[in-house]
Amino acid sequence: MIKFFRKIRQNLLAEGKTGKYLKYAVGEIVLVVIGILIALQINNWNESRKNRNQERNFLVRLQAEIKTDVENISNAIRANKNRMERAEFLLGSIDKPKLVEDSATYFIQSVEYAGYTNDPVISDNTFEEIKSSGKLSLIRNERLRSKIQDYYSWTSQRGQYNFIRQDNQLNYFKERRGILSSRQQINMGSFTQTKQYSISEAKEVYERMMNKPGFLELLPFTIQSQIRTGESFESIKKQAIELNKMIEEEIK
Repeated sequence: MIKFFRKIRQNLLAEGKTGKYLKYAVGEIVLVVIGILIALQINNWNESRKNRNQERNFLVRLQAEIKTDVENISNAIRANKNRMERAEFLLGSIDKPKLVEDSATYFIQSVEYAGYTNDPVISDNTFEEIKSSGKLSLIRNERLRSKIQDYYSWTSQRGQYNFIRQDNQLNYFKERRGILSSRQQINMGSFTQTKQYSISEAKEVYERMMNKPGFLELLPFTIQSQIRTGESFESIKKQAIELNKMIEEEIK
Protein backbone atom coordinates (compact mmCIF):
# COMPACT_ATOMS: atom_id res chain seq x y z
CA MET A 1 0.00 0.00 0.00
CA ILE A 2 2.85 2.38 0.87
CA LYS A 3 4.58 1.58 -2.43
CA PHE A 4 1.31 2.28 -4.25
CA PHE A 5 0.97 5.79 -2.75
CA ARG A 6 4.66 6.49 -3.33
CA LYS A 7 4.32 5.60 -7.01
CA ILE A 8 1.40 8.01 -7.39
CA ARG A 9 3.42 10.82 -5.81
CA GLN A 10 6.38 10.10 -8.06
CA ASN A 11 4.16 10.15 -11.18
CA LEU A 12 2.66 13.48 -10.16
CA LEU A 13 6.11 15.00 -9.65
CA ALA A 14 7.37 13.53 -12.93
CA GLU A 15 4.42 15.11 -14.76
CA GLY A 16 5.11 18.47 -13.09
CA LYS A 17 1.75 18.51 -11.35
CA THR A 18 3.08 20.11 -8.16
CA GLY A 19 -0.30 21.46 -7.01
CA LYS A 20 -1.96 18.13 -7.31
CA TYR A 21 1.05 16.55 -5.60
CA LEU A 22 0.69 18.83 -2.58
CA LYS A 23 -3.03 18.22 -2.36
CA TYR A 24 -2.44 14.52 -2.61
CA ALA A 25 0.28 14.64 0.06
CA VAL A 26 -2.02 16.54 2.44
CA GLY A 27 -4.81 14.08 1.76
CA GLU A 28 -2.45 11.23 2.43
CA ILE A 29 -1.42 12.79 5.76
CA VAL A 30 -5.06 13.26 6.71
CA LEU A 31 -5.76 9.64 5.93
CA VAL A 32 -2.81 8.54 8.08
CA VAL A 33 -3.96 10.73 10.97
CA ILE A 34 -7.50 9.36 10.68
CA GLY A 35 -6.11 5.85 10.67
CA ILE A 36 -4.08 6.56 13.79
CA LEU A 37 -7.12 8.11 15.54
CA ILE A 38 -9.26 5.13 14.64
CA ALA A 39 -6.58 2.77 15.93
CA LEU A 40 -6.32 4.75 19.18
CA GLN A 41 -10.09 4.76 19.54
CA ILE A 42 -10.25 1.00 19.04
CA ASN A 43 -7.42 0.55 21.53
CA ASN A 44 -9.20 2.79 24.07
CA TRP A 45 -12.44 0.91 23.53
CA ASN A 46 -10.71 -2.43 24.06
CA GLU A 47 -8.98 -1.11 27.18
CA SER A 48 -12.25 0.27 28.52
CA ARG A 49 -14.02 -3.01 27.84
CA LYS A 50 -11.20 -4.85 29.60
CA ASN A 51 -11.48 -2.53 32.62
CA ARG A 52 -15.25 -2.94 32.80
CA ASN A 53 -14.93 -6.73 32.70
CA GLN A 54 -12.31 -6.59 35.43
CA GLU A 55 -14.49 -4.25 37.50
CA ARG A 56 -17.43 -6.61 37.20
CA ASN A 57 -15.24 -9.57 38.12
CA PHE A 58 -14.02 -7.77 41.24
CA LEU A 59 -17.56 -6.80 42.26
CA VAL A 60 -18.88 -10.34 41.77
CA ARG A 61 -16.08 -11.73 43.92
CA LEU A 62 -16.59 -9.07 46.58
CA GLN A 63 -20.29 -9.82 46.69
CA ALA A 64 -19.69 -13.55 47.17
CA GLU A 65 -17.30 -12.89 50.04
CA ILE A 66 -19.63 -10.37 51.68
CA LYS A 67 -22.53 -12.83 51.57
CA THR A 68 -20.33 -15.31 53.44
CA ASP A 69 -19.37 -12.52 55.85
CA VAL A 70 -23.06 -11.92 56.65
CA GLU A 71 -23.49 -15.61 57.51
CA ASN A 72 -20.39 -15.61 59.71
CA ILE A 73 -21.44 -12.41 61.48
CA SER A 74 -24.97 -13.74 62.02
CA ASN A 75 -23.55 -16.91 63.61
CA ALA A 76 -21.30 -14.80 65.84
CA ILE A 77 -24.27 -12.66 66.90
CA ARG A 78 -26.28 -15.74 67.89
CA ALA A 79 -23.35 -17.24 69.79
CA ASN A 80 -22.67 -13.95 71.57
CA LYS A 81 -26.33 -13.61 72.57
CA ASN A 82 -26.32 -17.14 73.96
CA ARG A 83 -23.20 -16.43 76.05
CA MET A 84 -24.62 -13.15 77.32
CA GLU A 85 -27.80 -14.92 78.42
CA ARG A 86 -25.68 -17.48 80.25
CA ALA A 87 -23.67 -14.75 82.00
CA GLU A 88 -26.91 -12.99 82.99
CA PHE A 89 -28.24 -16.30 84.31
CA LEU A 90 -25.14 -16.79 86.47
CA LEU A 91 -25.40 -13.22 87.77
CA GLY A 92 -29.08 -13.71 88.54
CA SER A 93 -28.42 -16.96 90.37
CA ILE A 94 -26.35 -15.12 92.98
CA ASP A 95 -29.54 -13.70 94.51
CA LYS A 96 -31.83 -16.50 93.30
CA PRO A 97 -30.26 -19.91 94.06
CA LYS A 98 -33.54 -21.56 92.98
CA LEU A 99 -32.51 -20.92 89.38
CA VAL A 100 -29.68 -23.41 89.84
CA GLU A 101 -32.07 -26.16 90.95
CA ASP A 102 -34.51 -25.44 88.14
CA SER A 103 -31.82 -25.56 85.43
CA ALA A 104 -28.97 -27.68 86.81
CA THR A 105 -27.39 -28.63 83.48
CA TYR A 106 -27.78 -25.15 82.00
CA PHE A 107 -26.18 -23.63 85.09
CA ILE A 108 -23.11 -25.88 85.01
CA GLN A 109 -22.65 -25.39 81.27
CA SER A 110 -23.01 -21.63 81.71
CA VAL A 111 -20.07 -21.54 84.11
CA GLU A 112 -17.97 -22.92 81.24
CA TYR A 113 -19.41 -21.07 78.25
CA ALA A 114 -20.55 -17.65 79.52
CA GLY A 115 -17.14 -16.04 79.17
CA TYR A 116 -16.35 -17.29 75.68
CA THR A 117 -15.84 -14.79 72.90
CA ASN A 118 -15.24 -15.10 69.19
CA ASP A 119 -14.57 -12.97 66.16
CA PRO A 120 -16.47 -13.49 62.89
CA VAL A 121 -14.28 -14.23 59.90
CA ILE A 122 -14.36 -11.31 57.47
CA SER A 123 -12.82 -12.30 54.15
CA ASP A 124 -10.85 -9.44 52.62
CA ASN A 125 -8.92 -11.43 50.01
CA THR A 126 -10.46 -9.72 46.99
CA PHE A 127 -10.29 -6.25 48.54
CA GLU A 128 -6.61 -6.67 49.42
CA GLU A 129 -5.92 -7.87 45.88
CA ILE A 130 -7.63 -4.81 44.41
CA LYS A 131 -5.90 -2.44 46.80
CA SER A 132 -2.41 -3.92 46.48
CA SER A 133 -2.64 -3.93 42.68
CA GLY A 134 -3.67 -0.26 42.63
CA LYS A 135 -6.89 -1.07 40.78
CA LEU A 136 -9.41 0.32 43.26
CA SER A 137 -10.11 3.13 40.77
CA LEU A 138 -11.59 0.53 38.40
CA ILE A 139 -14.72 0.73 40.55
CA ARG A 140 -16.22 3.80 38.90
CA ASN A 141 -19.03 4.44 41.40
CA GLU A 142 -17.33 6.70 43.95
CA ARG A 143 -19.98 6.16 46.61
CA LEU A 144 -19.68 2.39 46.25
CA ARG A 145 -15.89 2.59 46.33
CA SER A 146 -16.06 4.63 49.55
CA LYS A 147 -18.50 2.15 51.15
CA ILE A 148 -16.21 -0.75 50.29
CA GLN A 149 -13.25 1.00 51.94
CA ASP A 150 -15.33 1.83 55.04
CA TYR A 151 -16.50 -1.76 55.36
CA TYR A 152 -13.04 -3.27 55.26
CA SER A 153 -11.58 -0.60 57.55
CA TRP A 154 -13.71 -2.18 60.32
CA THR A 155 -11.52 -5.27 60.10
CA SER A 156 -8.35 -3.31 60.81
CA GLN A 157 -9.87 -0.94 63.38
CA ARG A 158 -11.35 -3.65 65.61
CA GLY A 159 -7.91 -4.91 66.67
CA GLN A 160 -7.80 -2.89 69.91
CA TYR A 161 -11.34 -3.85 70.89
CA ASN A 162 -10.60 -7.50 70.16
CA PHE A 163 -7.71 -7.29 72.59
CA ILE A 164 -10.07 -6.05 75.31
CA ARG A 165 -12.56 -8.85 74.67
CA GLN A 166 -9.87 -11.50 74.59
CA ASP A 167 -8.33 -10.13 77.77
CA ASN A 168 -11.74 -10.34 79.45
CA GLN A 169 -12.08 -13.94 78.29
CA LEU A 170 -8.68 -14.86 79.70
CA ASN A 171 -9.59 -13.25 83.05
CA TYR A 172 -12.86 -15.19 83.03
CA PHE A 173 -11.04 -18.48 82.42
CA LYS A 174 -8.61 -17.65 85.22
CA GLU A 175 -11.31 -16.82 87.78
CA ARG A 176 -13.48 -19.76 86.71
CA ARG A 177 -10.75 -22.26 87.48
CA GLY A 178 -11.76 -24.66 90.26
CA ILE A 179 -15.50 -24.01 90.07
CA LEU A 180 -16.20 -27.09 87.96
CA SER A 181 -14.98 -30.50 89.06
CA SER A 182 -12.22 -32.18 87.06
CA ARG A 183 -14.69 -34.54 85.40
CA GLN A 184 -17.13 -31.74 84.57
CA GLN A 185 -14.32 -29.70 83.06
CA ILE A 186 -13.28 -32.62 80.86
CA ASN A 187 -16.88 -33.20 79.74
CA MET A 188 -17.05 -29.58 78.57
CA GLY A 189 -14.38 -30.42 76.00
CA SER A 190 -17.04 -31.78 73.65
CA PHE A 191 -19.41 -29.44 71.83
CA THR A 192 -21.34 -32.31 70.26
CA GLN A 193 -22.16 -34.42 73.32
CA THR A 194 -24.21 -32.83 76.09
CA LYS A 195 -24.11 -34.41 79.54
CA GLN A 196 -27.02 -33.92 81.89
CA TYR A 197 -26.24 -32.92 85.47
CA SER A 198 -28.19 -33.47 88.67
CA ILE A 199 -29.40 -30.85 91.13
CA SER A 200 -26.92 -32.05 93.72
CA GLU A 201 -24.04 -31.61 91.26
CA ALA A 202 -25.29 -28.13 90.41
CA LYS A 203 -25.50 -27.18 94.09
CA GLU A 204 -21.88 -28.23 94.61
CA VAL A 205 -20.78 -26.12 91.65
CA TYR A 206 -22.87 -23.22 92.93
CA GLU A 207 -21.22 -23.38 96.33
CA ARG A 208 -17.76 -23.30 94.78
CA MET A 209 -18.83 -20.41 92.53
CA MET A 210 -20.07 -18.38 95.50
CA ASN A 211 -16.69 -18.86 97.16
CA LYS A 212 -15.01 -17.23 94.15
CA PRO A 213 -15.55 -13.46 94.68
CA GLY A 214 -13.24 -12.63 91.78
CA PHE A 215 -15.46 -14.65 89.43
CA LEU A 216 -18.66 -13.05 90.73
CA GLU A 217 -17.22 -9.55 90.32
CA LEU A 218 -16.22 -10.35 86.75
CA LEU A 219 -19.73 -11.33 85.61
CA PRO A 220 -21.06 -7.74 85.11
CA PHE A 221 -17.97 -6.85 83.07
CA THR A 222 -18.47 -10.00 81.00
CA ILE A 223 -22.05 -9.01 80.24
CA GLN A 224 -20.98 -5.46 79.43
CA SER A 225 -18.35 -6.74 77.00
CA GLN A 226 -20.88 -8.99 75.29
CA ILE A 227 -23.37 -6.13 74.93
CA ARG A 228 -20.75 -4.02 73.19
CA THR A 229 -19.66 -6.98 71.11
CA GLY A 230 -23.24 -7.61 70.00
CA GLU A 231 -23.70 -3.97 69.00
CA SER A 232 -20.43 -4.02 67.06
CA PHE A 233 -21.43 -7.18 65.21
CA GLU A 234 -24.89 -5.80 64.42
CA SER A 235 -23.30 -2.64 63.03
CA ILE A 236 -20.91 -4.45 60.70
CA LYS A 237 -23.67 -6.82 59.62
CA LYS A 238 -25.82 -3.85 58.63
CA GLN A 239 -22.91 -2.42 56.64
CA ALA A 240 -22.37 -5.76 54.91
CA ILE A 241 -26.04 -6.07 53.92
CA GLU A 242 -26.15 -2.50 52.58
CA LEU A 243 -22.89 -2.97 50.69
CA ASN A 244 -24.12 -6.22 49.19
CA LYS A 245 -27.23 -4.43 47.94
CA MET A 246 -25.18 -1.61 46.40
CA ILE A 247 -22.91 -4.08 44.61
CA GLU A 248 -25.93 -5.97 43.31
CA GLU A 249 -27.37 -2.77 41.84
CA GLU A 250 -24.01 -1.84 40.30
CA ILE A 251 -23.61 -5.24 38.67
CA LYS A 252 -27.05 -4.98 37.13
